[in-house]
Amino acid sequence: MKKIAAKVFLISAGFLFLGACGNTKKSAESTVQEVQDTLPVVVQQLNDIQALENSLQSDWEADIQEDYKMTTYAKKTGKVFTNIQERQQLLKSMQKSLKVLADDATRLSNLKDKNLPSAEIQIVVSNLQSIVSKLKNYSEMSQKQLEKEAEFFVSISGGNQTNDELRSLIIEVNNSANERQQIIEEINSPISELDRPIRILKARLANNGKGE
Repeated sequence: MKKIAAKVFLISAGFLFLGACGNTKKSAESTVQEVQDTLPVVVQQLNDIQALENSLQSDWEADIQEDYKMTTYAKKTGKVFTNIQERQQLLKSMQKSLKVLADDATRLSNLKDKNLPSAEIQIVVSNLQSIVSKLKNYSEMSQKQLEKEAEFFVSISGGNQTNDELRSLIIEVNNSANERQQIIEEINSPISELDRPIRILKARLANNGKGE
């Protein structure tokens, strides 16, 4: 998944004013631009979450070097808990971005104007709704995963588990991670494929008012 830096542009009072005036073309253009700005933000948030997940093992090893029995885990402190907290913050940010995209999809689908390119709008809305739905599922699963990870690290504080008990706990955490990875693979293609329909829609909207 390609990393792209971007900023989220939330709906402004000006946008609401345009909608109230019935200027559907400008409303469509503004909404499509917001989608185009927000999608890369979501991609970056996903990449950052994945990167932190990948570093969890090395964080754990670093904690063990400092405290072999991992007694600090009972207080939920250490590199692994910093890792978990950072992912929780990223999830909260991603949920806000998904709310923006969900609202954009609703707004586009509710636009009523025979002069708008309805076929292109429907393609963008359909793909966007699919992406948002899958990522909401991913977000919910990730939150549960973080809770499981926190419970796991607290439970091993003191290092009193047998090897079999420890292995069983690790397998449970890893299985949940694999389920979420499947969602990432499923949305990778729709996200990349949405770029072209959005650009086509923007071009059609831009050309719509010419010559009037």
